[in-house]
Amino acid sequence: MRFRFAALALATVFVLTYCDAILQAGVKAQELSEQAQVRAQWSHENVELAKLFDAVVEAVNKNFFDEAVLKQHNWLERAQATRPLVLASPTIDDAIRQINKLLAELGTSHTALYTPNDYQYYILLDIVGSGLDLARRRFWGNGPYYPGIGIFTREVGGRNFVDDVLEGSPADSSGLKFGDEILSVDGRPYSPIEAFRGKIGTTVELMVRRTANAEPERLTVTVVPIRPAQAFSDATEASARVIERDGNRVGYVHVWALAESISFKNALGKFELATVIAERLARKGIFITPDDRDAMRTMVGEVPKPIDSLIVDLRGRVGGYSAVAGEMLETLDGGSYWGSSHAFGRFSGKQLAGVQRASFRGRSALLIDAQTRSAAEIMAYGYKRSAFGPLLGTTTAGAVSSGRLYPMPGDTLLYLAVAGLDFDGYRLEGTGVIPDHWVERPLPYAQGADPVLDAAAKLLSSPDAK
Repeated sequence: MRFRFAALALATVFVLTYCDAILQAGVKAQELSEQAQVRAQWSHENVELAKLFDAVVEAVNKNFFDEAVLKQHNWLERAQATRPLVLASPTIDDAIRQINKLLAELGTSHTALYTPNDYQYYILLDIVGSGLDLARRRFWGNGPYYPGIGIFTREVGGRNFVDDVLEGSPADSSGLKFGDEILSVDGRPYSPIEAFRGKIGTTVELMVRRTANAEPERLTVTVVPIRPAQAFSDATEASARVIERDGNRVGYVHVWALAESISFKNALGKFELATVIAERLARKGIFITPDDRDAMRTMVGEVPKPIDSLIVDLRGRVGGYSAVAGEMLETLDGGSYWGSSHAFGRFSGKQLAGVQRASFRGRSALLIDAQTRSAAEIMAYGYKRSAFGPLLGTTTAGAVSSGRLYPMPGDTLLYLAVAGLDFDGYRLEGTGVIPDHWVERPLPYAQGADPVLDAAAKLLSSPDAK
């Protein structure tokens, strides 16, 4: 029986197209009850500006890691001068902007005030603050989520453009692309969270413009609960694909967050012939055992992965944990990173417990940009310092302070830098990681074009890639 399955698998190899074999795992659209959605609503009326402002100032004064910076910027005096402006703000949004302007004077990353109208509010709660009472109270055990379609946007010149699409999400399935301008949602102005509130499990009508002078296009997209940690893991796995170029097979994986490394290793596993074959057979109702898969590995050839090189995309605004950055570097170093003399850090056996020992051997490249931050930035630094391969894109954010969450009045959330991080005496904060090959990716009306990815694929397909 084992031989029959292995032989059938070997025959299947010759009809597989590697690109077509990469399965897309979408963000699971779980419908929530109307009552649960109402509980997760947020009202500006819940915010008392005086209490909020005073709580933020007190938290910063007590917990910000660098007292010298507070003194240098006359923090308490600046806060006292700003307080009347905040209290006189015509709207809560204006007040929040005033507070964040004050916080920005400290010149440190991981320091900002967020409301439930911000993506970061839910991302932070889910990845680093799920144990907070705020998370339990607002979401009643459902875990942090927000209503959305699987996109991130950036405002340019007063217009909203899609600058990230989660692979496998409703937005991805609908054909939304990097650079599309979002004009409206159900006939109302676009906003990242509020435009989709109360609509989970239903569809919305988006009006988008794809070139500067084009007529608006109408797209219908399903609204789902975006649970950040799970959505990022699913999108990382779904991103795995193969780019065929000049006779070379270049693997591509977009790492959406460094909260865990399993999704990255699962994505790499999709490039393994035995895994691809097993998935295709399973779709035909034929399920194989681990022994069958071992037999396939023996029969399909000496090289276990059907790719010649690998592109890892770290572009995006989501960070994670430095230990996970180390695990991913170990994966890209064929499993030897932890024993290398150039490792940027050391982590305990407890931190590494349960980590799968998957690895990739071969040429690779890393994609970075100004939104690559936190743990992703640490990974980029370790990758460059260890000379694993070329980095392409633009300089990273320079945002690697260690932050902590503090719930504030009105269910707002203060993210505050509580420690500075140096790596072998090098300070990434405010500096960032400079790419080996500077390639920009213009946003407005890009129609999905990605010159950074194209340059990386071309470079890795060249025999003298550096």
